[in-house]
Amino acid sequence: MMKRTTLLFLCAGLLFSLHALGFKKYAGEFLYLGAGARGTALGGAYTALVNDAGAAYWNPAALTDARGFQLQFMNSKQFINSIQTNYLSISHPYNATSTLAVSLYIVTVNNIKNTASAGVYDPVTAELIGLDESRVKDFNTGDYVLSVAYGHRLDDHLSWGVTLKSIYRDFDFTDAAGFGLDAAALYRLEDLRISAILYDATGTLIAWNEGEKELVSPTLGMGVAYTLTIPAWEMILRPALDTRIMGEGRSYAALWHVGPVSMDVMTGLELDYNDVVKIRAGLDALQRFNGGIGLKLPKISFDYAFTAYAGELGNVHRINVNLNLNRLF
Repeated sequence: MMKRTTLLFLCAGLLFSLHALGFKKYAGEFLYLGAGARGTALGGAYTALVNDAGAAYWNPAALTDARGFQLQFMNSKQFINSIQTNYLSISHPYNATSTLAVSLYIVTVNNIKNTASAGVYDPVTAELIGLDESRVKDFNTGDYVLSVAYGHRLDDHLSWGVTLKSIYRDFDFTDAAGFGLDAAALYRLEDLRISAILYDATGTLIAWNEGEKELVSPTLGMGVAYTLTIPAWEMILRPALDTRIMGEGRSYAALWHVGPVSMDVMTGLELDYNDVVKIRAGLDALQRFNGGIGLKLPKISFDYAFTAYAGELGNVHRINVNLNLNRLF
């Protein structure tokens, strides 16, 4: 009884401390850019469908569907190549009912102009009158997320999983570190799959070296996917739908909102021909069109995805390779 009471007080103290710091809107936005071409081609409607090493990012409870040793790598470029996202994930069964994964998620922005020291001022009025181009310097920024994920199958229907995230942010003139946790569940019922995931479940704290602290608020994600088999055409259709519920007070950057609570909806459809060629399409949280294609070969698969942006920004292109081998031990 004493141990339970102490644990309750510790949990209450932790939650009180997190709320006292205050959640910061968009503090975790860099975590939601997507990893892997299959999921992004489906518009992010993927938490119930994922079944490979990418589950470490999308839904750790689904890691138990990642058979054997898997290695996944993705590269994407957007905004005329200024922003690059790289994702590497390795998964392997721990035992008959559990799977472990380690992943690295990197977002970099290159060639940013730093004009802080390039101003030319009027010696009399001290007003800014121009820039000295010779003193304009380029710098890069990067966000790095190292994760360890664990998925465990309770029975033929239900799995649960967690992902521990270590975060490092480098802004040239300052940097930050943080830690977070995602907790998830996946339920399977014949051809139906239902997922639930709480991102940043305890509130992810990001502490900057200048003393500022940001707290990423928890986000609730729920998804459903169905597998429809058409034997006569050697085809499988997989429609999927995901929702993401936030409490950051997003009013304009969300599909729906009521007070501080907002919700985004993502929809996707995958057409699978003979378990070799995959054609995908979806609408993401911003209701942009996403599409892609996949090719599955023995032991290796390739995926491509793009997201349609305004013409002046350029589309987002993602290339993904997934290696699938037998268990190493």
